[in-house]
Amino acid sequence: MKAIFLALSATLTLNAQLTVPTTGGKFETRGLNGDSSVTVKNGVSPKPAAPTKTKLTSYFLLGEPRQWKSKDGRSLLGTIIAFEESVIEFDAANPAVAREAVEKAPPAKLPAKPTLIRDERVRLMVNKKPVEVSLTLLSEDDRQYVDDLKARIPH
Repeated sequence: MKAIFLALSATLTLNAQLTVPTTGGKFETRGLNGDSSVTVKNGVSPKPAAPTKTKLTSYFLLGEPRQWKSKDGRSLLGTIIAFEESVIEFDAANPAVAREAVEKAPPAKLPAKPTLIRDERVRLMVNKKPVEVSLTLLSEDDRQYVDDLKARIPH
């Protein structure tokens, strides 16, 4: 009995067909009333992208690059900069417009009395980025350097 069942199931397995559902290979766009040449306009248009603005920031270097040291002995290489800066905005989507904006911009002028210290902090250019550092964290030599530089700035 067992042998007949195995023989019958083997025969059924060999003759079995597997049906896999498939989708059609061609898709068509259909307009109104089945006409594919009709385009439906509903009055909605895509929102235009906002113009891309880029800022070119110029910083005013007030001293030479030097090794700044903190009270705890850590150091960083930087240049002291004024708190004032020159900013030019232009459309970055068009490189020709950007180049023209930079070329036509008047040269940045250092203010008559640049701000060296604000809220007991100085600004340093470190790795091409402005960083504000508290005067209380600087070593005595660095605070003296800031005081000397401040005394040389015309009033």
